[in-house]
Amino acid sequence: MDALVLTAKINHDEARYVARIEDLDLEGEGESLEAAQDELIQVMRAWIETHDGTDTLAEALAAAGYLGVDEETELQLEFAEA
Repeated sequence: MDALVLTAKINHDEARYVARIEDLDLEGEGESLEAAQDELIQVMRAWIETHDGTDTLAEALAAAGYLGVDEETELQLEFAEA
């Protein structure tokens, strides 16, 4: 697999925005859309780094339903309004 596109859904309530990748249970929140997106990017980077060098990233993604991922796969993040 050359690239895997992960889609984060954006929800907004009265006080905050929440950006969430449901399959991976990763989320970021903020008072603005940009703040929620930025926080999710940081959360996702930290999540990837926890798997870096342990060969567990492919396993974690496979458990979430993303099969065929290897160390050469590029991860891309897209945002969609819910």
